Amino acid sequence: MSASLGGLLKDYRLQKNLSQLEIAFALGWKDTSRLSRIEQGRIDKPQRNLVDRICNIMELKMEEKNHVLLAGGYRPTMEEILEVRKDLHSMLHGWPYPASVRDFSWRIVDSNQEIFNYYNVPHKARMFINNELPNIFEVTFSPDFLLNKHFLDGKEGEYRKTFLTNMIHDFRYHQRNRTKEKWYIHLMKELMENELFRELWQCSNEKLVTNSNKVTNFAQKRGFNKNSPDKHLNMYMFIIPYLRDPRFEVELYTPSDLTTFKYFSQLTSQLS
Repeated sequence: MSASLGGLLKDYRLQKNLSQLEIAFALGWKDTSRLSRIEQGRIDKPQRNLVDRICNIMELKMEEKNHVLLAGGYRPTMEEILEVRKDLHSMLHGWPYPASVRDFSWRIVDSNQEIFNYYNVPHKARMFINNELPNIFEVTFSPDFLLNKHFLDGKEGEYRKTFLTNMIHDFRYHQRNRTKEKWYIHLMKELMENELFRELWQCSNEKLVTNSNKVTNFAQKRGFNKNSPDKHLNMYMFIIPYLRDPRFEVELYTPSDLTTFKYFSQLTSQLS
């Protein structure tokens, strides 16, 4: 199928054996010229409510409609976010390790308590993240984020800056076709006020800093071990799409060494 909004709409229209004229009349239009321009990509971005109407007229399944919305770069509404939270609640909060949900623009949609504990996020910040849906960068590059307070100097600092630079590189790759979106421009203006982000953004213009990150949607993470503050909790993180709506992705962490595995096993046994 075509990857563009117009291309997907045309593909689905042909699958449904619908003519442009049938859809145009159903929309109350006198001719097909506007629909033709949308399918050809000559209209930059139709209003979301118009795309909803076209999808409804074609009787697209929810999964098909969500693919169209992703192709058009329409960020999920709060109503859609709440529905995803409900649908993924058992999986997310039943996962024994850190886990979260984000949308394609990297807004933090939902998080379990394990990820807050892993990064030692204070209660007030947890409430902010749950209620305001900040972008991942707004949290990760915040001067108040504990990892930035303690791990930006020496070898640890080099490791963290390398990780953050690769993270920016990954974001730029995934958003390469969305740089004219209002949300993207607003986010960049805000983040460029952050000295650390501005420095590493320039570094991310180059190739990946290390050879360890050869794929996107995978990372090695470090967190805090409350039982031994001088030691790290090391995790692998995988990002998988939410099948019902590919505008959302799930971040799942798993221990990458025995010490980390034992740490979480002890927590689980204490709760049971």
